[in-house]
Amino acid sequence: MRSLFVRIFVFFWLMMAAIFSLFVLTSERPRTIEAHHIWRTMIGGALLLNGHTLATLYDSQGCPQVIGYAAQMARSTPVRIYLFDSQAHQLCAASAPAGAASLAEAALLTPEVQFSSVSEERLAGLRAPLESGRNYAVIAELPPRLAPPFRPRQAVEHLLIALVVSGFACFLLARYLASPIGRLRSAAREIAAGNLKARAGGADDRGGGEVAGLVRDFDHMAERLGSLIEAQARLVRDVSHELRSPLARLSVALELARRESSPQATAALDRMQRESERLNGLIERLLKLARLESGQPAASAQVIELAELVREAAADADFEAQSLGARVECRSLENCRVQADAELLRSALDNVLRNAVHYSPKGRVVEVDLHCTQASGARQSVLRVRDHGPGIPEAELENIFRAFYRLDQSRERGTGGIGLGLAIAERSIRLHQGQIRASNADGGGLMIEIALPQA
Repeated sequence: MRSLFVRIFVFFWLMMAAIFSLFVLTSERPRTIEAHHIWRTMIGGALLLNGHTLATLYDSQGCPQVIGYAAQMARSTPVRIYLFDSQAHQLCAASAPAGAASLAEAALLTPEVQFSSVSEERLAGLRAPLESGRNYAVIAELPPRLAPPFRPRQAVEHLLIALVVSGFACFLLARYLASPIGRLRSAAREIAAGNLKARAGGADDRGGGEVAGLVRDFDHMAERLGSLIEAQARLVRDVSHELRSPLARLSVALELARRESSPQATAALDRMQRESERLNGLIERLLKLARLESGQPAASAQVIELAELVREAAADADFEAQSLGARVECRSLENCRVQADAELLRSALDNVLRNAVHYSPKGRVVEVDLHCTQASGARQSVLRVRDHGPGIPEAELENIFRAFYRLDQSRERGTGGIGLGLAIAERSIRLHQGQIRASNADGGGLMIEIALPQA
């Protein structure tokens, strides 16, 4: 029971059910005792009247009248009645049930109604004295339905009603307590996935209470966090835009300086030109990342043949890889169609392939595979790019898709890159409702897997 809702519901339901059950059982006993007392009083009154009549008939007219009276009573009621003398000997009837003689003997000693076993009380006896001084005892055999001191069915019904009522009340209580926490978890997951507009507040959180206050504080934190991240993205976008103008003027100035400079200054001017181009490329990537972070790509999506797009991107990456002594090879490309922005998706593929080429040793091959699969009822296009480089520590696999993130061992000038390529690829794939993940391949190297929904 890991769910907070289930734990709250079960705990309060069991507690309330126990309280209701105890109340039902303790309140049933006084009613049962009172009904039992009324029943005993009624039996005593009936025995007193019938016993005195039966003893009088025997004393004045003998057994025939006694037998006739008992037979008439047996026809009209389910009660069987027997007469005993002062010595507890049965008179004028067939054999009485077991225990009747001993009960008659006890009844002759007291004016109170006597009953047989407390658990059943099937026999009742009473002394019937006459004015002549003779004493008789009358024993009545009662049917089972006349002796119901406890009603299990009624008690079970009461317990079921108590369980239903307490279960409904506890369900509402558990939902009231767990619902805001569930919304907090859902909003936290959405924010972690990149949706900074997710909020946990609801209509029932406007009042007081610690839980409602926690929800309001969470929403305030999320709003503040969204504002800070948006301000950071706006700063990157604005600074990048502002840097493009002086870079353009710098390029013009370099061309003018190259025309009027001496041959000795050519090497320095070439170096300045390369650095200017690198800075211009960095700004271009920053602008692209800012555009992807906004979640609104400029171009519209269309159905494209993914295999053809992968083949073109792999060919361009292979041309670059050959200069580094490596190769890019398409092992298996199935015909998969996706709904995507071709330029945006091509940029993601270029960044993934360029990263794989950069970390592949000389003489090794970057392997590219594309397959059309079906998982959980949805058709997907799965692209795998595997290099044979040093791989990445397991704890760092999720971090390589963060902007400007680089491993410690790759922070030398010779490695190149500023940690934007895989970040741009991750944003591009996410905008296409796809997923990208990294894992260390068997035998060494890094495996990048891209899954896109098929058109």
